[in-house]
Amino acid sequence: MKKRVVCLIFCAAVLGLTACRMPPASSSPPSQSASSEDISDSQSTSSSSQEEVTQGVQVVLYIGQDGDFTEYPAFYHGQLDESGMIPPQEVIGAMASITGWNLDLAGEVVTGKGGITVSFADTSALFNGPPQNQKEAFFVYDSYQLDRCILDSVKKTLQCWATDPELGNPDGVDVWFCGPDGGDLVLSDLGVTISSTQPYHTFPTPEEEAQLAS
Repeated sequence: MKKRVVCLIFCAAVLGLTACRMPPASSSPPSQSASSEDISDSQSTSSSSQEEVTQGVQVVLYIGQDGDFTEYPAFYHGQLDESGMIPPQEVIGAMASITGWNLDLAGEVVTGKGGITVSFADTSALFNGPPQNQKEAFFVYDSYQLDRCILDSVKKTLQCWATDPELGNPDGVDVWFCGPDGGDLVLSDLGVTISSTQPYHTFPTPEEEAQLAS
């Protein structure tokens, strides 16, 4: 697993090693370095039940697919949740900032003993494809590669957010993905449906979906 330290203001440009791109066989990608992410919670308000973070709390973003991830440490300076952790939607927001992918959510990320549930809004890149102006470090060729990279990255990042890899087994944390209505995540342009009633494991191919439907 590759590890790159990220250092910049939220929404600023990031250079980095390719996390999800498969370069053409006829060319080699240029060598680049990644920087660090500074996450600010601009909408936070003071609350006696929440702790204001002044020094910054680190969270590691895992961006990649199919078990091959690059680590991007980021620092959060907003309020922690009632459990003393960075709110999971802020973690996803940091990933959106670094990659340039729209990761709009349809609601709060639900966490509990059963695992983590993420519902994506219909404005997210999962339903609208890669951004028109992609960041070089996170270039993808099509919606299939993008959607797989998004779900694999969000799953891995939230698993390690919930369970420190040095203290436990993040793979033991189940992550569910839902569509805007809270039901199955239906990626109609790919012919792929991610069940909302089963934990996400791997991104299916259209062929696998066809076999399940037959």
